[in-house]
Amino acid sequence: MAHSLRLVEATVTAFALLTSMLSPVALAQETPGLRESRKSSSSQNTFSYRIQTTYGATTSAQVSGNLRAETEAVLKLKAGSKVTNKVGDENGNASAVFVATPNGGNVELKGITGENIFLIDDGTVFRAVLSTIDNPDPNVTSVGNASATATHATSVIVEKGSTTFENSFEQTF
Repeated sequence: MAHSLRLVEATVTAFALLTSMLSPVALAQETPGLRESRKSSSSQNTFSYRIQTTYGATTSAQVSGNLRAETEAVLKLKAGSKVTNKVGDENGNASAVFVATPNGGNVELKGITGENIFLIDDGTVFRAVLSTIDNPDPNVTSVGNASATATHATSVIVEKGSTTFENSFEQTF
């Protein structure tokens, strides 16, 4: 009886060996493969700023009822007027310190200066006139406003951002 039990074990072992040799799927599942993995990543922090200075003349008028509006704005600048925005103090130094907050952030800028000199020349006119129309209707309420102004605005826009890029490659053979 012991002899026939060994024969059965030997037959099962020989069958399993023969099956694994004939089946490439079984062979691939049992044999560990080679794996190559590569990862690369990069990150970039960006900082930019923009200084914008505008100047000009505007008029505005709103009337209702028996009113009429006339507006005029003419701005003439003399030679020698200038708009200068500069980064860097007298030694060429400038800095930006960012402070992150839960709702955004703040930046403290140093070394950014601007000099705006507007010399107004002859012929500059700012005029706004409200007048009643001919034959006004006494039953109509009249309301109006008019303006003619010179405008000047300087703004500094600061942007900070960061980007991250990650690349992965994996190959099994």
